[in-house]
Amino acid sequence: MYKLYDYQQKLVAEARQALSNGNKGVLIVSPPGSGKSAVIAEIARLTTLKKNRVLFFVHRQELIKQIKDSFIKQNVDLNYCTIMTVCKIAHRLSILPKPSLIIVDESHHSRAKTYQKIFNYYSDVPRLGFTGSPWRLSGKGFKDIYSTMIQGPTTKWLIEHHKLAPFTVYGYQLGDKNVLKHSSTGDYTKRSMDDFTHSIIHGDIVKSWLKFAKDRKTIVYCHSISFSKIVAQEFRDAGINAVHADSHTPIQKREEIMDSFKQGKIKVLCNVDLISEGFDVPDCSCVVLLRPTKSLVIYLQQSMRAMRYQPDKHAMIIDQVGNFEKFGLPDTDYHWSLEDRKKHPRKEGSNTDEPAIKTCPECFAVIEAKNLICPICGHDFSVDIRRIQQKKDQELSAIKAEEHTSEVFTTNYILTQNPAAFTTIKQFYDYAKAKGYKKGWAYYQAKAKGLVH
Repeated sequence: MYKLYDYQQKLVAEARQALSNGNKGVLIVSPPGSGKSAVIAEIARLTTLKKNRVLFFVHRQELIKQIKDSFIKQNVDLNYCTIMTVCKIAHRLSILPKPSLIIVDESHHSRAKTYQKIFNYYSDVPRLGFTGSPWRLSGKGFKDIYSTMIQGPTTKWLIEHHKLAPFTVYGYQLGDKNVLKHSSTGDYTKRSMDDFTHSIIHGDIVKSWLKFAKDRKTIVYCHSISFSKIVAQEFRDAGINAVHADSHTPIQKREEIMDSFKQGKIKVLCNVDLISEGFDVPDCSCVVLLRPTKSLVIYLQQSMRAMRYQPDKHAMIIDQVGNFEKFGLPDTDYHWSLEDRKKHPRKEGSNTDEPAIKTCPECFAVIEAKNLICPICGHDFSVDIRRIQQKKDQELSAIKAEEHTSEVFTTNYILTQNPAAFTTIKQFYDYAKAKGYKKGWAYYQAKAKGLVH
């Protein structure tokens, strides 16, 4: 059986208490990699221990095997469990035994029609939802599905307490982000992401990996099958064992690839939206982000995939599409809510108190803007600040010196001139100053001569 950490046991207790208080829907929020499967399995064990039935569902078949393994390890009585994908359950509602408790993983998908169909059919059955980020591109909240929300520890806390690995983000952007266009769903269109990848010199992807993360077990996230295959080939051409996999890869072949990656036979695994939820390879210490997105959910799931804890592990996140510019660093303290938010805020993640960030010009590490010394390479930002200030001071001194030596000459000279002959707005302002006129006089005189547009 799992020995739950204190924070996991606390989530179990709080979830059960929330249901006892009469809430029909309870949403549990805990960061990716914090061990939600252990919490789910323990709640299922306690439920089936009393001969009550559990209905568990999630949207992908790969996650079903994972939760079954967790249930078995936790001594859950599977005779009282129905574990299926959401689509299978939606088509079998009339023949499935009625549950006493519904558990939904990755429940940021809960607004989908298939989920709603199940919830409506079992409207009198309490439900628990689990997610790392209750956030949808549409801006729609979850208040009508879950009446209360329980929040687990923050990513910062999990890193400090050795439950997630510390990380470094390298913001080494490739491609022309100006070609990216929004779709009706809010994320980028596939065509514009195609255009974006066409602007990338593919060899630079491998060069960046060799520079920042050589020899690390790595997952590369791409937006399309064709691009993912190209990237995998670029790595192989450089003598690095890389393989592509996607949801269309035959199941047996896909499982062979995943096993080979876990065993270390494959160094780099390129994929398309396949390894974002529930895929657990603790010794994977690097991710490369090549899929630009407006989705905070996708960003967190992909960027934090390398942060599963192992002693002395330090994760590398190579963001080559600028996602960090929209969302901040993975350990940003997001203020989650069940309420609706603006559909397309000016800056995604703008409902957070995320710290200002900057990219080190020496090593390309993304760090908090308050740092004067780069913690990765030691670059001294204060030198840059002093240079900028020195330049400003020099410019200011030059202006003052010029004013000091030329002011008397300019004043005496301008009084001898006829304003009708002036050809610049500065001459009018100098004349007004010498005569004691208001600036407005100079402005309107210059405008009348067509010097102001």
